[in-house]
Amino acid sequence: MNNFISQIRERGALALLIACLLLAGPGTALYAQNKVSDINDPAAGKGMIVAGELWDSYMPLNKGPFYSEATLDLLKVVRIGNFERQWSSPTHMWPGGWNFGAFWNKNIEFTVWDPDTTFNPSTIGGVTNPSHYAAAGSTFGYLAYPNTARGKTIPGVGDPARDYARETKWVDATKRHRILYEAGHPTTAGVDVQYRIHQYSLNWNNFNDFYILELTFTNTGVVDMNADGTAEKTGHVIEGLALALHGEYMSAYSLNEGAGRGNAFFAQRAIGYYGDNDAAGAPWAMHVAFPGESGPGVKDMGIFAGPQRYMADVWSAWTCLGAKDATGTDFPTRFGTPAVGTGAERGWYMTAGVGKGFSMGMGDPRDTFIGSIGTYFVDGGKSLDKSKFNLAANPNLFEAGSTAGDLRTFVLKSSGRTAPNGDLKTTNSFGVNTYEPSWTAGYTAANNFDGDGFLGVGPFKLEVGQSVTVTLAVAGGYRLQGVANAIGTARWVFDNKTNADYDIPVDYPAVPEIRIDNTLTQSVRVRWDNRANSHPAFAGYKIYKTSLSQQVDWLTGGTRGLDEYWRNMTPGPTPANLLKPVNPEFSAQAFVAGRTGVPDGWGPYTLMAVIPEASLATYADASAAGYNYSWEDKVVDVGFKYWYYVAAYTDQPLTLGTSYVSFNNPPNTDFVETSNVNRNGASGLWVNTYPFATLNTFFPKTTQGLKDIGTGFIVKSALANPADLVSGKAKIVVKPNPYKKKALFDNATLSYDHKLTFMNLPGNAKITILDVSGQIVDQIVFQSTDPNNGSTFWDMFSKDGIEVASGLYIYVVEYDGGKQVGYFSILR
Repeated sequence: MNNFISQIRERGALALLIACLLLAGPGTALYAQNKVSDINDPAAGKGMIVAGELWDSYMPLNKGPFYSEATLDLLKVVRIGNFERQWSSPTHMWPGGWNFGAFWNKNIEFTVWDPDTTFNPSTIGGVTNPSHYAAAGSTFGYLAYPNTARGKTIPGVGDPARDYARETKWVDATKRHRILYEAGHPTTAGVDVQYRIHQYSLNWNNFNDFYILELTFTNTGVVDMNADGTAEKTGHVIEGLALALHGEYMSAYSLNEGAGRGNAFFAQRAIGYYGDNDAAGAPWAMHVAFPGESGPGVKDMGIFAGPQRYMADVWSAWTCLGAKDATGTDFPTRFGTPAVGTGAERGWYMTAGVGKGFSMGMGDPRDTFIGSIGTYFVDGGKSLDKSKFNLAANPNLFEAGSTAGDLRTFVLKSSGRTAPNGDLKTTNSFGVNTYEPSWTAGYTAANNFDGDGFLGVGPFKLEVGQSVTVTLAVAGGYRLQGVANAIGTARWVFDNKTNADYDIPVDYPAVPEIRIDNTLTQSVRVRWDNRANSHPAFAGYKIYKTSLSQQVDWLTGGTRGLDEYWRNMTPGPTPANLLKPVNPEFSAQAFVAGRTGVPDGWGPYTLMAVIPEASLATYADASAAGYNYSWEDKVVDVGFKYWYYVAAYTDQPLTLGTSYVSFNNPPNTDFVETSNVNRNGASGLWVNTYPFATLNTFFPKTTQGLKDIGTGFIVKSALANPADLVSGKAKIVVKPNPYKKKALFDNATLSYDHKLTFMNLPGNAKITILDVSGQIVDQIVFQSTDPNNGSTFWDMFSKDGIEVASGLYIYVVEYDGGKQVGYFSILR
């Protein structure tokens, strides 16, 4: 090498150019991968739900404490997202993988009422009882778990049959149709709680826009309210158990590459209860949260990220599907009513409202219990003022003569019952204009960190040994229609599941296992296996793609197409007829015009190819072990991130029935297909952090880890084989050449960001860059073991830190067995 440089210096530029033309050698390289060992996963044992389009995370009581409970003796809050105030896990994020979220947090609390004043006294054995709240008195309490780090315990702690948390898994890892998370633990009130969360990966009819949460309560009768490990009571009957799911809606926040949070406030933070009827005449009966308008009459509702002006119109919703005993029979409240209600009475027996004027969660258990079942009282929260609580039995439902607050005395009317109205959902009070023409029943309110919106269920009476399973559905979607249809499909699952494990009577192909590879020609090769082929209705494959080189126009696409884009069978962008309509009342088009976003793993996806079963032989490719087919994408930009997924589709007609869907969501289909859960080879399970959080401590560093998390795939050259370089089968190239002002992959916002890329490098190479006089400008040592990375950038600064001038430059790439010489020019 030194002799070569000396010759160039002696003979001048002409010799340089001749040498460049005569000497042609190959080369390729990969970045060195850092090893990660002993990762302390912040989500270990917690319920990470990321197999569908709605991403969320659960911290059961026995996996706490979350950040506000660290110094408490008892853990009372089932935390949903934002475990440590770092947003290291998803908090109701739709679409899944987008770096925006809507909630500070969500929580669930379980509360109990017992008329026995010795149930939860202020002291037990002369020692202060940590379960007791002075304002609540001795007859209310939480189902709590002991903070063992503070020396507390209760019977059952550590018993693996009762106290456990199992990592989220695919029920069938080959098919990848449904994930399951399971946990369970004892509580101070003697009620064991079990959690089971189900999520589906099917695209059709919003199946992947919700998850189902089962909460099973079993009364052991063993009470240890002070958590000293010794029971105060045995054989204890639970007189009233209630639960509430509530959330602190933020409208929008963003997460960066380190998974740190930035506020994206703009829209009115609006919450409410949607009580209008579905197509079958039953109320939708669901709590919702949505981005309202920035000011009265402005009609700019739906702008999800204020600083960016993204008109994404992302909504959230949850409801209760019902309560069952161990045999699957409906389990009534202690009053004899259904937990939810059916037909025209759906929602009657749930409670919905806003925790303003009273404590809803973490604070006074009396307030939380009353709020959770407030509809059964004359005023159980509808006045938003605890001083106005009226705990007399609601006269619409109960006979006269009961004792206020004593649930044992509430007697149902034998006839003439109407909807109880002790909560906010029956007021038809619309504090925030929704501009959704179908919404006329329920309520709306502003939510400004001054009281969570909630939905409650109960109260249930449990004899010793008796169990009740309360099932909730949580959804995300585009506009009110999106979340309503997702909740409708969740109800279909609840009513039509084939077994207690929540398998559904919709059979469709296995999700293909895929892998994305770079090539030596700067194209991308998408590979997949044949596991879907064995399905009896298998009809072929579809290949989808999105890229950071594209832009998202939220008014003409974006989240509007996420529900129906899969119905497209013609390669190209999603047709207009498959886009959900923008709210017709929206009138801030000029305000959001030109405010485009960038795609990510969530989409929006473009259909690139449809491969019918009869054409599969054309794509047969067994060159990579474990994969049977491949498709090459030649239209890519080097240096940009891409996401691909392969869906298997059927020719199998299916129907949900019109009683479960509405808003022009077709209940019937001629085919279904697998979803984008396998994007860029993702496993569909949580891998320590978000796929976009490339600077986070827990972001994977291994090739397998990057595949499992489904991170963006950067188009580079593949790693070249030195033998192919020597033989001339492959050749090292430099792009762009010539370099003119900016390259497509440069950061447009940074004036100093200029890069050349060397491609088709071998695994170990040294690149020497010289000027025409033979002076060494810079040297790069390249090492890589990643078969998808045979590229490296040069920032066009010299080894002395000086930005290089326009001109002609020589490069020499040396590698084991050979070298290649070439040239490039820079034109500023």
